[in-house]
Amino acid sequence: MNKYNSVIVTGSIGYDVIMDFPGKFVDYLQKDKLHQINVSFVVNNLDKQFGGTATNIAYNLSLVTSKKTKIYGSVGKDGGELINFFKKNLINTTGILKDKKIYSSTGSVITDNKDNQIWGYCYGASIYGKNIKLLNFGKSIVVISANHPESFLNFQKQSIKNKWSYMYDCGMTLSWIKKEDLLRGIKNCTWLVGNDYEIALMQKMLNLSINQLIEFGIKVITTLGEKGVMYQSKVGKSVLSGAEGSIKSIKVNAYKVKKVIDPTGAGDAWRGGFLAGILNGKSEVDCLKLGNALASFAVEKYGTVNHKPKIKEIERRIKLI
Repeated sequence: MNKYNSVIVTGSIGYDVIMDFPGKFVDYLQKDKLHQINVSFVVNNLDKQFGGTATNIAYNLSLVTSKKTKIYGSVGKDGGELINFFKKNLINTTGILKDKKIYSSTGSVITDNKDNQIWGYCYGASIYGKNIKLLNFGKSIVVISANHPESFLNFQKQSIKNKWSYMYDCGMTLSWIKKEDLLRGIKNCTWLVGNDYEIALMQKMLNLSINQLIEFGIKVITTLGEKGVMYQSKVGKSVLSGAEGSIKSIKVNAYKVKKVIDPTGAGDAWRGGFLAGILNGKSEVDCLKLGNALASFAVEKYGTVNHKPKIKEIERRIKLI
């Protein structure tokens, strides 16, 4: 019997403006002038896509599980298309608040030919997530991903107060979140997820090692891009208490794609795949492989929600990982 029957996804809901720069950023940055940057990157491609962390994670969940996915967040006066998109993909939208005066959150990204990215972001209507109350229908996993600071902390506080199982996806909050809020969010989560840079920054901010983080009883997931993913958890009793215990580490390689078209949204695709595996009662290794497989499809398409692989195609890639 599966432990969970649904996922509540919180985070930003909006649009991504995606631009491709044909060169390398580093070639246009002078090390001795970084205190006064004035650089113009002329791009050769621009597109506007649905985006936002909640949008991307919920969509990828919908691709690989029939279990209920509900999205919580806020959109602006331009959010009608987004709501229709969710409904088309059988994502529950009753948790979405729509504001009639301001625009939805929007992120603009420039990607160079080495897959380095520079982002600009406007929170827009996502601020109103601070007023949303979560309704946990059944045995749900809550996803707490990048959002307006007040909205992010609102969902974090509710999840901790109600002792819900949640995935803590706080990497994009590290520029503003207070150490005490970060530590509280990590200590109470079920899964902590971030790329290798973000996990390292969390350790530095809190002055805690990976082993110390795991001692809280959480699972630490470090995504490694083209190198795959590392999953670390505690086995046995607490080492901090002096009792016997050990750290289990699982490394799963990425699926090697022939050509990366756009890396934007790969991490969110991974999260959706991993959580779908949890919902479907798969083993830890199979959940990690499912996340890697979905991420591989995401990078082969321009934008974050334009891939739509069939289940057989996903299963074929999982076998090759």
